[in-house]
Amino acid sequence: MKSLASLLVLFTIVSVAAFAADSGSGKIHLGSAVKVGSTELPAGDYKVTWTGSGDNAQVTLKQGKTAATTTARLLDVRRNNDGVGTKTENGSAVLTEIQFRDKTLLLDQGQGQSAGQ
Repeated sequence: MKSLASLLVLFTIVSVAAFAADSGSGKIHLGSAVKVGSTELPAGDYKVTWTGSGDNAQVTLKQGKTAATTTARLLDVRRNNDGVGTKTENGSAVLTEIQFRDKTLLLDQGQGQSAGQ
């Protein structure tokens, strides 16, 4: 019985560690309004969270009640500073990537969903 309990504890620890490896968070500052999919996010500070890995990460940007969710490709890239990448599309700035010191999120275009705006 003691070995079963030890095995259960070990399984729980490994499961939690595996889940934590496929998620992350950070904070970014948007200097101007940008679009994420069909959602326009105003300038300001945002909490960014993601789950998943590789080509199938789910990313959410949130500021108060305003949130946008999209999918992204998650890359392990080392950088000196955090930042964002944008492009101009139909006269609007579109968020294309979010760069953290150890991860880069390449956002899918046209996949954004809004929540709580």
